[in-house]
Amino acid sequence: MMKYVVKQIIEIPAKAIMVAMPLVVSLFIALLLTTSVRATTFDSATLSEISQSKEAPLQQRVAATMELGNISDQNAIIAIGRATRDDAVELRRAAIFAVEHWQHSARWDIISPLLNDAVESVRFEAALAVVTLWPILNEDQRQVLGEQIEAYMLALPNDDAALVQRAYLYRVRGDYEQAEIVFTAALNRNIGNNDNFMYLEYVELLKSTDRNQQAITLLEDVVQTQITQQGKASSELYFSLGLAHYREKNSGAAIANIKLAHEENDQDAQVSYTLALLTKVQEPMAAVELLSLAYQVNPQPKYLYSLCELQLQQGIDASKCLSDLRLLIPVQIVDDLILSVK
Repeated sequence: MMKYVVKQIIEIPAKAIMVAMPLVVSLFIALLLTTSVRATTFDSATLSEISQSKEAPLQQRVAATMELGNISDQNAIIAIGRATRDDAVELRRAAIFAVEHWQHSARWDIISPLLNDAVESVRFEAALAVVTLWPILNEDQRQVLGEQIEAYMLALPNDDAALVQRAYLYRVRGDYEQAEIVFTAALNRNIGNNDNFMYLEYVELLKSTDRNQQAITLLEDVVQTQITQQGKASSELYFSLGLAHYREKNSGAAIANIKLAHEENDQDAQVSYTLALLTKVQEPMAAVELLSLAYQVNPQPKYLYSLCELQLQQGIDASKCLSDLRLLIPVQIVDDLILSVK
């Protein structure tokens, strides 16, 4: 993100605050335990002012809006909400990407109005940003979202990438039969073994339809093919294979594959986090390092919470960890954690 040097306190009219308050309060509570809140160099008031300033360069407004997605306070929520109604298409798109890691209900509340945007590409981007929420949506919400997803699929070209995209969209909406048909077509086209997205998505379909052993067989074949052709396989495939073995209660194979995933890419926070959870009993100090790494790479509260918990369990000084954690989640949850370990 760009750096900002102007620091002023934004003044929000009292009437505007009263109108927005019910939504702000509900979003703020939902965001307290969001999976992607991190500290920012710039305070939310400054970023909010830049985001909403018609005089500021559009590029700066976009960057400020994106950065606000990392903050869970009223300034951020109000500014991003206003960005979804801004005349600039770029700012409406920035609002979509700003909240991509927010908690489910908060993300829907911010993005769903853009499903009716005047610009087709914005409607499509909004639909793709919330389609993973499909299982928790009500019928009315699904109808609005489904119309845009169907329009998006009709607009896709007739190529391999689009085929896989269609299969993914059928899967996340629970249309497993249609997803199977499209995935089978993609596999029969012999799309290259470097197309990890296709295999990883097909594994998700196999998992959802209780065919986990078939997923293991597929992943093992693809991994071996990549090793033969390239000398190594991707971190994503090893990680998916490790999780598939874990679902079968094959802990040894699960840990071995997730370790390979970590060796291939130690900057994947989810891999480090998962490996730490699987090995913390046998290798607690190594797990502490893995959790520290996960939080450094991607400062999510769940990584920091697990790090504090393990430090407490191992008798390590967790004061700094707990202090940082209190800035991200309710103090009562932190206090409960401390009591639970004593």
